[in-house]
Amino acid sequence: MKSFRARRWTLTLLTLLAAGLLAGAWALARIALRPTAMQSGVLLLALVAGLILFNARKKLPFLPLLTASTWLQVHIYAGWLTVLVYALHVGLRWPAGRLGIVLAGLFLVVAVSGVFGLWLSRWLPPRLTRSGESLIYERIPLLRHRLQEEAKNTVQQANEDTRSTTLADFYLKMLGPYLASAPAFLAPFTHDYRQHHRVVAELRELRRYLDASEITLADRLEDMIEAKRNLDRQLAGQRLLKLWLFVHIPLSYGLLVLALVHGWLALRYSGRW
Repeated sequence: MKSFRARRWTLTLLTLLAAGLLAGAWALARIALRPTAMQSGVLLLALVAGLILFNARKKLPFLPLLTASTWLQVHIYAGWLTVLVYALHVGLRWPAGRLGIVLAGLFLVVAVSGVFGLWLSRWLPPRLTRSGESLIYERIPLLRHRLQEEAKNTVQQANEDTRSTTLADFYLKMLGPYLASAPAFLAPFTHDYRQHHRVVAELRELRRYLDASEITLADRLEDMIEAKRNLDRQLAGQRLLKLWLFVHIPLSYGLLVLALVHGWLALRYSGRW
């Protein structure tokens, strides 16, 4: 923990120092009436390319190039520095021209999605841990299917043992559709589990009509309903984390491509290419 804190403070100080030096150099150049667009553009392009390398590093974990956590911290602080360099590059004004507008809009979306992802990666995992055992995302559909089969077998057992259709009717009316349903996209934010509470309330209401053996099976079904809610929390949370990456990473590559085109056009029309 101490090493993490020390690394965080070191990166914070280095980022603040770099930001101060860049802002100072930009201000001095403006006072001296020297153009800064080319230099800041090259630095901005280098920073964007460096940020994208973080994703490449994650795909090559065997390379002895620092730990993934260190790369993540560098990525975060370099991202904040990139926002500053972009502001200096455009001069705190919305650019003109189609390419400039598209590039500015894309940069804004990438930056905002990065900040959102940073907050989400800090806010969501602790809540998923409190909701139950952490699960591998790809195994959750299989666990949901097993839960549905177990509930179906339990209801069939109730029919065979008691010759009563009370639990079977409950399964067809409420439990089956609930177990087959998927959590809402914004479930991690809304905490909307009204369907869960309705199913539990209905099952508990039915207990007055059940005999001793059926109550035992009903208790088993209630445990399955609770397990379904935990699976929904894991599914919704991990799905949101993955969908965020599907937005942030492709747009980052698109930003790099457009930035290269923008740089090439700037060099060409300035007579330097």
